[in-house]
Amino acid sequence: MRRFAAWAKQICLAATVFVAAPNMLAQQRRLTRDFVAPAEERYHVTTHSKAESHSVATETVAAQTSITPVVHTAEVKVRGSAGRRILWLQNDGSAVIEETVTPDPQHCETVPQTSDKTDAALQESLKAFCVFWLKTEKTRYTENNKGVLGEVVSSASGDALPPLAETAPQFLSLWLTRAVRPNAILPQLQFAIGATSQQSFEPASSLLNNARGSETAEWRDSQNEVSAATRHVVQQLLWSAPLAPAAASAEKTPSPTQREEAFFADSLSTLSLQDGSLLRANRSASRTTTRHVDPIPGLPQPPDFSSKLTLTVTIERLP
Repeated sequence: MRRFAAWAKQICLAATVFVAAPNMLAQQRRLTRDFVAPAEERYHVTTHSKAESHSVATETVAAQTSITPVVHTAEVKVRGSAGRRILWLQNDGSAVIEETVTPDPQHCETVPQTSDKTDAALQESLKAFCVFWLKTEKTRYTENNKGVLGEVVSSASGDALPPLAETAPQFLSLWLTRAVRPNAILPQLQFAIGATSQQSFEPASSLLNNARGSETAEWRDSQNEVSAATRHVVQQLLWSAPLAPAAASAEKTPSPTQREEAFFADSLSTLSLQDGSLLRANRSASRTTTRHVDPIPGLPQPPDFSSKLTLTVTIERLP
């Protein structure tokens, strides 16, 4: 299980290897994180969570039963700031950093929904998400010149993951824990605008049946920044999960027979070419659970029983 957890973190952290295309610039260099101590970086961070569920409602009139699709949604936004103090440098060039996350207590916003899509239970489930982030947290860690973190010591109790009511493996929680940090993991090979990479994988685990995934990455030119580049990474993983007997018996009409899971992440990180620091980021990830049911006579397609949780993180460097 420990080996699988390490693999899951590696997927969510997007430690990508880039391969330059043949038409790249002849002169290339490796982009690394160059630290200066003491120094301080300040960021504005917004986290947006959206939960969505699809089901059906039945109505029987004159011995005829009709099925109507039902969609419920709930959304919250949490705003805050993050400050990174680069305390000192170690012999290998890595830095000891103290990061302080300060939430804005007035900005845990509930995004209004239309009356037909509002679900009190779904909205209530996101309150725990707000409570988790509405606390000041101080973390000290090391960061090497590739952007990889180590020796993380947090002021929070334990290593609790964000409460997302996510079944194992907790890809979204692991992804979010890393996505809110104002830095980026840098590729191991040389940097060039237009450099791309693509890889596919089929992880083996008792938690993932018939798993298959892929990752693509690209270095893009930054249109709005001088001496900057944007790193774009897209990841997806699909797998099957057997439905628990208790869950199957709890369903009324009709009974789901199989559960399909999908994780998708899309990350844009704009980095300074001078020192590799993060200037801005737009990162999103989602997990979709679909429960397949047997076809119903008279319906062109089986009813949709699915749920989706989408997280979006935006980070902006402050002057």
